[in-house]
Amino acid sequence: MTRAKQLIYSIGIAIAIAIAGGGIAPSAAAEGHAPVAAPLDEAMPVAAPLDESHMPVVAPQDAARQSLPADAVCRSRIKTAIALNEKALAADGHRPDTDAAARYNRRTLVDISSAQTDCRGTSHRREIKRELDSAKDSAKAAERHNKAGDEVPAGHAEREVKAHLSRAKGMA
Repeated sequence: MTRAKQLIYSIGIAIAIAIAGGGIAPSAAAEGHAPVAAPLDEAMPVAAPLDESHMPVVAPQDAARQSLPADAVCRSRIKTAIALNEKALAADGHRPDTDAAARYNRRTLVDISSAQTDCRGTSHRREIKRELDSAKDSAKAAERHNKAGDEVPAGHAEREVKAHLSRAKGMA
């Protein structure tokens, strides 16, 4: 037998003796026979805790699983930008509201910039970056139109922002 087979065989026997030792040894001792195995705590040594050398090696196929947290952070940031853009859409209307819409457009721009940073580690980063860039351009246009008091073009630009952000969120 090879050394590996001997080791496996001896481990298998030790396990079998340890399992059976609790039930067979007392009955064998009652019949006058010598005990078959030592008690379990003597037969099985205490295992030492594993150190870092026993940690599993991360294989290349695990790389997709590592991007899941990045996808979740990216998706969360995009959802925040969508919520701010919805507030800008709701604020379109009369003159004081267009100023509020411009502020929401500015905050949407900040969140889109943060989303671009957070989405760098995602699995579809190029496509998401392209959509976020388009959303950023549309948000700048919406802010410019809201500052000028042009609510129709501002609303159109804000709907474009919403469409680009929704596509980016679907990819994240």
